[in-house]
Amino acid sequence: MIARKDLRVLVRDKMALFWVFVFPVGFALFFGSVMKAGVDAEIAPMSVVLVLESDEPIAEAVQKTLKASGVDTRRAGYADAQRAVQRADAAAYVRVSADPMAPIELGIDPSRRAQSAMLQGLLLSALMPKLSGLPPIETKRMEQQVAGPRSGYEIVLPAMLIWGMIGCVATFAISLASERATGTLLRLRSAPISRATILGGKSLACALTCGIDLLLLSVLGYLGFGVHIDDMLKYGSVLIACTACFTGLTMTLSVLGKSEQAVAGAGWSSLIVLAMLGGAMVPPAVMPEWLLRVSVVSPVKWGIWALEGATWRALTWQELMQPVAMLFALGALGFGAGVAVLMAAREL
Repeated sequence: MIARKDLRVLVRDKMALFWVFVFPVGFALFFGSVMKAGVDAEIAPMSVVLVLESDEPIAEAVQKTLKASGVDTRRAGYADAQRAVQRADAAAYVRVSADPMAPIELGIDPSRRAQSAMLQGLLLSALMPKLSGLPPIETKRMEQQVAGPRSGYEIVLPAMLIWGMIGCVATFAISLASERATGTLLRLRSAPISRATILGGKSLACALTCGIDLLLLSVLGYLGFGVHIDDMLKYGSVLIACTACFTGLTMTLSVLGKSEQAVAGAGWSSLIVLAMLGGAMVPPAVMPEWLLRVSVVSPVKWGIWALEGATWRALTWQELMQPVAMLFALGALGFGAGVAVLMAAREL
């Protein structure tokens, strides 16, 4: 009898039914697409900047070899190539010096070191049969340049912070759904309290929790894992932008269902998808190109990019403007969408 009752409740709740039966299929298709891309080599091509300072045949051979291997190449000056790798606009740069005795320099993004060996293999296997006296290949990690992570913990810190906020967002979304289901929100609305006060109080609680969570994880990273933050003003600004974005996202997730169960399923499932699209679960390097284009809708992508930019990538204020602006915009959009649904349902 109890089982029958639970099944009837499930069937009556269309949103819960969707997250139980429809979403798993989409989830499987998503993972299948990523796995297929890896098997069929359909991932987005690796982007490499070529710094060709020599007119010798070796420079032309390097360019032809990489293009023939499916690597997306472009030419730039040495300083611009270093900056492109630092900003994650390219996975690596290859420098062929004008000095024929100088080594071929390979600069690799610290977050994509696994591709360094592949690039070295491409260069060696293609050039050695053709050229005698091939200069050695010298791999330079970008932390030896202007900026870079001092340890692996600095690379994973942004994802840690994002997952902390995801937990806060899911908790508050479910809490708000519970208040809707039990009528608490309507009782608050009938009291002599303005909509702005209700929304402000709930948003402030969520924002404070996210902020405290970010601070605690940052302190843990600094004291426990040796993570260094050189520019506290940039870092603080990014933390505020992330907090605003995920607080706004809470409002949207809270209206994805009419019951706590539906919102819990919809909320966590949506957050997991956003995390995968944004690079907190699936590395962007193994994503197919179409998924990389879709990932711009994920606040996780912009959060990780802004946090990296404020720490080991050492982006300038101008370069940080895009991810910070996107975080605020997505937060405002999410907040507005959630409020619109509540007002349309006359629950606010």
